[in-house]
Amino acid sequence: MSNVITRAKDSFLGLFEKRDMTAESIQALTKSAPATEESVMTIPTVATCMDIITGSMAQMPVHLYLETEDGSVEKIHNDYRIKLLNDQSTPNMNAINTRKLMVKDYMLHGEVFIDMQKEKSVIDDDITVHGNIKKLVHLPAKNVNVQAYHDGTDLVSADFTLTTLEGKNIFFKQKQTTDLNEEDLLRILNNPLNPYQGVGILKRGEQILSQALDEMEYTSNIYKNGAMPTGVLKTNARLKQSMIDRLRDAWASLYSGVRNSAKTVILEEGMEYEKVSLNPDEIQMHETKQGTISEICKLFGVPESMVSTAANKYGSIEQNNLHFLKHTLAPIIADFENAYNQYLLTEKEKKEGKFFRFDTSELLRTTEKEKTEAVGLGLEKGLLTINEARYKLDLPPIEDDVFMWGLEHALYNPKTKQFIVPNMDGGTTNLKKEVVADDEPNN
Repeated sequence: MSNVITRAKDSFLGLFEKRDMTAESIQALTKSAPATEESVMTIPTVATCMDIITGSMAQMPVHLYLETEDGSVEKIHNDYRIKLLNDQSTPNMNAINTRKLMVKDYMLHGEVFIDMQKEKSVIDDDITVHGNIKKLVHLPAKNVNVQAYHDGTDLVSADFTLTTLEGKNIFFKQKQTTDLNEEDLLRILNNPLNPYQGVGILKRGEQILSQALDEMEYTSNIYKNGAMPTGVLKTNARLKQSMIDRLRDAWASLYSGVRNSAKTVILEEGMEYEKVSLNPDEIQMHETKQGTISEICKLFGVPESMVSTAANKYGSIEQNNLHFLKHTLAPIIADFENAYNQYLLTEKEKKEGKFFRFDTSELLRTTEKEKTEAVGLGLEKGLLTINEARYKLDLPPIEDDVFMWGLEHALYNPKTKQFIVPNMDGGTTNLKKEVVADDEPNN
C-alpha cells in the first residue's frame, strides 16, 4: 500500500515545479503518520487485539502459593497482597483496570511501571521505617523516561523520571517532572537485551502500524471526497496564487463530498483536466487491507480467528483459547509472575518457597457440558476428591469428603509396604503374605 501511495505521490508531484508551494504542501500531506500510542489505538485491529489480550489477562486471578518440602503446593489465603493484585490496587482504582493498563503498556512500550507505596512510620523524628505495601499505583510508560548507564561493558544503573500526569498537579501549577526511586518501582520489561528499557510493538511494528494508519487516512479521504475527480487542472494562462486558491476552493466545493458525487465536470475554455489518482480496485485496496490485518495479528501474537470469524481454523472455542494461552499469553504471564515474585516477596518468603501464579483455568472456561465431563473424568480416575470436583463446579462441599477409587485396583503404599485391596475384606489393609495352598487335593 505504501509503495502504491508513493508512486501516486511521485506522479502527482512531477506535474508541479519544485518552486511551487503546492508541491511542498502535497509532500506534507502524503507523509506517513507516526505510530504513537494514541494513533495506533484508532486502528480497529490494534484495538481489538489489545482488548482481547488485556481482557484475558485481567480476568485471571493471581494467587499466592507455598511449595512444601514434599513438593506439594498449598494456596495461601488472606494475604494483603492478593487484595492489591485482584481487588483494589488503590482506593481510586480497582485491580482489574490497573492490570489492563499494565498489559497495555507491556504490549505497546515493552515496559510497565508500578509505584509501590508503602506504609511509613517515623522513629526518633529522623528514621523512617517502611512497612507493608498499601498501594500499587500505575505509572503510564509513555510518561516515564529511563536513562540507563553502563560501565563500558554492561548496563549497571538507571535514572527514572516521571512527567506530570494528565490533570492539574496539586503541588505545581506548571508541568513538572519527578525523580522516581528505583527501590519503589515494580518494573516488568519485555527486552532480554536491556534490564532497564523495554521494547514494545510501537518500535518493533512501526512500519506496519504506519502503513495501517496510511490506509485508514486514504480510505477516509475517499469517503470524504466522494467521487470527486482527483487530478490536475492545466491552463496555458499564467495564474496568480490568489486565482489558484480560488479555483481550488471552487473545485472542492462543487465536486467534493458524497452528496456531490457523480456530478458532471464542466471546464472553462482553455482548461484541461488530467487524472492522477488510483481507484481502490486498481491498487487492490481490499486485499492490501486484509494483509495488513493479518500482519497486525501476527505482531500481537493473536490468532486471526479471534479477530475475524472468517479466519477461524480451530475446531472449537476451547482449542482456540488453548492456542491463544500457550502461544500469546504464556510469555506475558511468565514476565508478570517473575516480577511479582521479585518485587512483592521478601527474601525470606522466597527461601520459604512462596510464589505468585495466575489461575489460567478462568481463561479456559468451556461449556457446562465440557466442564462437567472434564471434572467427572478427574473424579472417576481418583485424581480429585468429591469436594474438589464440586469446588470446580461452584457447588457447596459435602460433609464427608472422599476419593472415588474403583474396586478393580489394588493400592500399594511404598512407605509401609502394605497393600490395600478395596474388594477384599471390606477394604481392610492386608500385609503382603504368602498364598498357602489348600491341603485338600484339587478334584
